[in-house]
Amino acid sequence: MRELLQKKYIYLDVDLHTREEVFHFISKESFKLGLAENQVAVGRSLAEREEQSSTGLLDGIAIPHAISADIKVPAILFIRAKEGVTDWQTIDNSQVKQVITMLVPKDGEQEHLETLADLSGELVDEEQRKKLAACLSVDEVYDFLNQNDNSR
Repeated sequence: MRELLQKKYIYLDVDLHTREEVFHFISKESFKLGLAENQVAVGRSLAEREEQSSTGLLDGIAIPHAISADIKVPAILFIRAKEGVTDWQTIDNSQVKQVITMLVPKDGEQEHLETLADLSGELVDEEQRKKLAACLSVDEVYDFLNQNDNSR
């Protein structure tokens, strides 16, 4: 995952309250970072995927993803909301506070979605979710998300 996640892709204590605000933030940042050519297309792709089924998991974690020809560089962005996102459906009805987003170019769909599946599989483990929630700094989040699967 190290090639997909950089420290500059980690945002802590962001003032976001709705899923739409989260998608707008992701779209804007992906464009500013040079990951995507069209921020509107990224937002649309995130929303369309979410309409298929919610990407909300347990304990306030969501893993939205966008696949688009407008995404030029595959990346993972981590956003921690200051409060909680109130309108994101989760398995346990918790408010989403931690968002792990995967941005995937159209031609790299299969390879990168396997990474997302691995990550979501790990986050099924309650201990892993607690460890992620306990990360207080960009460095801690980065190190947690990049740990070798065998060491978790």
